[in-house]
Amino acid sequence: MPHPRPFFLLSLFLFLGHQLTQKVLHIPIPLADNYLDNLLCMPLLLPGLQLQQRWLFGRPKLSFMEILAATALVAFASEWLFPRLSPAFTADLWDVAAYFGGAFVYYGFSRS
Repeated sequence: MPHPRPFFLLSLFLFLGHQLTQKVLHIPIPLADNYLDNLLCMPLLLPGLQLQQRWLFGRPKLSFMEILAATALVAFASEWLFPRLSPAFTADLWDVAAYFGGAFVYYGFSRS
């Protein structure tokens, strides 16, 4: 399995590229516009959590349960809590699937 850092950089490149096409160039890519940011969310957030765990506790890797819990927290906040607090947010079960899909891919790369 490859090292997780290139996967983080690829995720960051895809996220920034999508933001550029969507927000600056106004090029619609419907599937990416709807789900790519959610898919890339956990691969971009989890390395920061892993770094924090390493600095504070000397733990080199997040456990599967920690990844699952962090993903569940983000999905709950984004897809249940925020839509109840503001009409600017919309709940979507496919977004939840994208969060967990990104987390599982991250887990695979982080085991190397």
